[in-house]
Amino acid sequence: MMKIKITDFSYKGDGLKKQLLVSMSIEGSKTVKSTAVRIDLYNVSYFAERINELYSGLFLLSAEVYAIDRAINRKKDSINGWTRELDVEFKIPCASQFKPLSSDINQLLSFLTGDYWSCCFKESPIIEWCHQEDIADYDEVTQVNLFSGGMDSLIGAIDYLETNDEHHKVFLASHYDSIMKGPKTDQERIVEKFQQKYPGKFIYLPAEGITPMESKELTCRSRSFMFLSIAMMMAAHKSNMVIIPENGPVSLNFPLSVSRRAACSTRTTHPIFIQRIRELLNKLGLSIIINNPYEFKTKGEMVNECKNLQYLLSIVDKSNSCGKRGGHQFMPDNPHASHCGRCMPCMYRKASLIKHKDPTIYGIKMSTLFTQTTKISNDFYAMLNFLKKDFTTIDIANELLVMGMKKNNPHFDDYVYLVERTREELKDLLRKEATITIKRYAGLI
Repeated sequence: MMKIKITDFSYKGDGLKKQLLVSMSIEGSKTVKSTAVRIDLYNVSYFAERINELYSGLFLLSAEVYAIDRAINRKKDSINGWTRELDVEFKIPCASQFKPLSSDINQLLSFLTGDYWSCCFKESPIIEWCHQEDIADYDEVTQVNLFSGGMDSLIGAIDYLETNDEHHKVFLASHYDSIMKGPKTDQERIVEKFQQKYPGKFIYLPAEGITPMESKELTCRSRSFMFLSIAMMMAAHKSNMVIIPENGPVSLNFPLSVSRRAACSTRTTHPIFIQRIRELLNKLGLSIIINNPYEFKTKGEMVNECKNLQYLLSIVDKSNSCGKRGGHQFMPDNPHASHCGRCMPCMYRKASLIKHKDPTIYGIKMSTLFTQTTKISNDFYAMLNFLKKDFTTIDIANELLVMGMKKNNPHFDDYVYLVERTREELKDLLRKEATITIKRYAGLI
């Protein structure tokens, strides 16, 4: 069990460049003894000064969780090569209102990151936000969209911008840190196109400076909590509506095999995680509405039902869906590609665009993947085996129950049907692009 304690709050700079440095000590780690998170205050300060202080508590909590998540290496500091035991004393605003909810927060974080969390809360020093005058455009915001720079968030933004006038603005809420710069480039390329197509109809406000001082762990599962906390601060000012534009298969992350139920099952926008966030907000007395309108759509359905499909296809190459970008990837067919071509997010992207001309450049072809079993991760073969297996409706339902979904969930059958359609979408990809040998392996011929 590692004991983590927030030790100090300090400030640097002023105005646009004002930063808060939250320091923390770590006992029991083999890789790090202390760490910190650096937070650029200017953009979030506008909202923090105008909304319930509980949102600032959620924001600081998420930033501290993110710093801890990134600092502690799973392989070296876990009990089994994955699961870490984290006993944390947080310092956040409104700590007294979070204390009775420590069990809920433990469960939320444990589900999200796959670790054991034991949290307690102490009051932080008063945060010195950056004072700003009122901005009239912010009063016209009717929705806040998470905006990552991926294809799903691109579709979510287009769908809003195509169905609302200039008096109903959308906030494109985003985050990136200085260690992971890829999303920043994706977002800026899309925003440049939006400025030409939808001038005056959106506000792009990146919370660019929430940067952990250590980056020993790159799984970053807690990032979605921080992403949501930023969006909720913006939404609490006027709209009260946060939209998570994420396709159903990625949110649900139905395991491709039994061995991928836990460590390989990312839960960043999982329905259970989102429901626990909603329950936490309700217990705190906060009125934010969080919704994923694409929860029961495949990625291909998101593409084909986009409110401006032609425009989407003209700029889709500006977005990035790859789950392994930024690492040292095995991409023998094109080492300079924007997408690795072998992770499941890349597979879903390929499958979603099979009815259209896909401008995405992938680093490895399907035929190469099939012959390079020792040099790459097993996502591709896991997918083939998943598609080859004769899953019945009952099999899918039983696996959902193992994943923690409840049979009395009113949408349980919708999740089952989503998995069935996802399998067909991936099979269609193989039918179009795979060699005869691959098709035979997957049981398609």
